[in-house]
Amino acid sequence: MISTNGQVVAPGTPPGSGSCTATYRTSQQWGDRFNGEVTVRAGESAITSWTVTVTLTSPQQVSTTWNGTPTYSGNVMTMKPNGNGNLAANASTTFGFTVMANGQWAQPSVSCQTP
Repeated sequence: MISTNGQVVAPGTPPGSGSCTATYRTSQQWGDRFNGEVTVRAGESAITSWTVTVTLTSPQQVSTTWNGTPTYSGNVMTMKPNGNGNLAANASTTFGFTVMANGQWAQPSVSCQTP
């Protein structure tokens, strides 16, 4: 993981064909929750789909998502694209979610994988 300017970048598969990266940033914060935004970027080659794993710190919980289709297992949210998920080489897309902090303000960690 690389952290720059408050953003956390987690690599997916190694650079080259079929790779992606996920970058997290907190876009808004209130007294009890915050909005997170993840940018998914294709590597040097186009990709046909992606899956991003978002790991929260307990007792955080996701209350709302947008621009993706989530599934949940404990404190892990797996987000897949709405639609086909195609990204041209070096192109990006974003999705977001609201986290109920429940007293825990740690930033989620993210990682990206391609099929």
